[in-house]
Parts: sequence; C-alpha cells; structure tokens
Amino acid sequence: MDTNVMQRCDARGLADRRTGRFSLAARPPLLRLRWGPRIAIDRDDVARVGSAIAASGSPALPLLVEVTKLKEVTWEARTAILAHDFPARVAVLGADPVDLVLTAFLVRTRTEVRFFTEPDHAEKWLLQG
Repeated sequence: MDTNVMQRCDARGLADRRTGRFSLAARPPLLRLRWGPRIAIDRDDVARVGSAIAASGSPALPLLVEVTKLKEVTWEARTAILAHDFPARVAVLGADPVDLVLTAFLVRTRTEVRFFTEPDHAEKWLLQG
C-alpha cells in the first residue's frame, strides 16, 4: 500500500452520517489516526479503524491518535479497544481536559499509552520507544 495515501472511513445509505469519522495515514515511522471532532466513538468505529490499520501494511508502527472534543467513547468501543493487542506504543493527542478524561480509561491496555496536548511531544515519545 502507498504509505502516502490517506484512508478515510466511508459509509453508505442510512449510515451516511458516519462518513469521515476518522482518517488513517500510514507514514513510517508511525501511523496517524485522526478522529473527527465532537463524535461518540462506538464499536463499529473501532472495527473500521482496526480494518484500516490492518490494510495499511504497517500495523506494527507506533500509533498517534488525535481526538478533538470527544463526546463519548461507548462501553462497547472501550471493550473492543481493550481486546486489541497493539504491537507498539500509542500516544493520544487531545485538545482539552475532557479529551483526557474520555481517553484515560483506554490506558489499561497491555501496550504503553500516554496522553499529550502537544503534537511534537507525542511524536517524540512514540519514536523513542
């Protein structure tokens, strides 16, 4: 897969409101997952992200997850995330304390996860591991 290609979550028909909920860029030395602003992440979102990561050709790279004013991470989404075995570090980049609170419970994975508000700090931490 071309690592400069951006994958975008697409949906059809009645689920059209889900279009563009996230984007994934595989740009070694890391993967960059960007969630749309003010969304509630659910189990279907997590499944789509997992499929996109697998299709990226670079699933073992460290993952930078960008969130902006999340509304919610559903219990089902949390369960799906915690069931996934991430092969590398995960940095969550948020904009405010609400993003921190909503993503804090995700750090219980077996993978090292940290929250950042500065992109440069997040990337530096990801790449030193």
